[in-house]
This record gives sequence, structure tokens and C-alpha cells, in this order.
Amino acid sequence: MAITVRCIKGTGNKEAPSISDALITSEGAAVSRGKRWLDDPSKGAYYLTKKRSLKFLHKGSHVIPRSWISVSDSHFGLKDKLLKIKSYGISITPTSVWATAETESYEEFTL
Repeated sequence: MAITVRCIKGTGNKEAPSISDALITSEGAAVSRGKRWLDDPSKGAYYLTKKRSLKFLHKGSHVIPRSWISVSDSHFGLKDKLLKIKSYGISITPTSVWATAETESYEEFTL
């Protein structure tokens, strides 16, 4: 069975290459396989829109790489923007604790 992963976005359509695999035997398996393809950094980076490095005061919350955060900051023009954390670090100074996050944003898609 061959499936075609098609990403539909507000600015237009991009179509991913066909995925052919004898192990894909149902629609659910096809959707799961398509999502894995899109999430693969070596392939899904096709839908990556921007990488950002953010520095902010660490407030004690735990941030886990590969998790998603929502960011609002008028200086950067972000309003409830979902960003995926690629890496997260903490720097401690005598007067404060700073966090640095490397993030990525992606175009929204549906399968």
C-alpha cells in the first residue's frame, strides 16, 4: 500500500513524497507513518520555519527538550506562538538565574 502525506497550510499546500511500505495496512497506520515522517528532523525539517535562541529569567519551572512551550513577547512579535524546545540551559550569576532555550517553530499542518 502506498500513501501520500499531504500538508495543508493556510498559505498554500506542500506535498511530501509518497511513502510505500508493505507494513502499512490501514488508514490509521498510514497516518501514524506520515506523522513520524513529518516529525523526523532529517525529513520534517522541510516544514521548519524558524530557529530562535531565547534568553530569559529562569523562574524555577522545568523545561524539557522536545517539549512545546507557548511564548508571548511583543518585542519579538510573538503572541501565543508554539515553539519546540531543542535545548535548554541555566546560567547562575551572583544575583540571578538565567535560562537559555534553543527553539524551533514549524508551519501547522494536517494529514
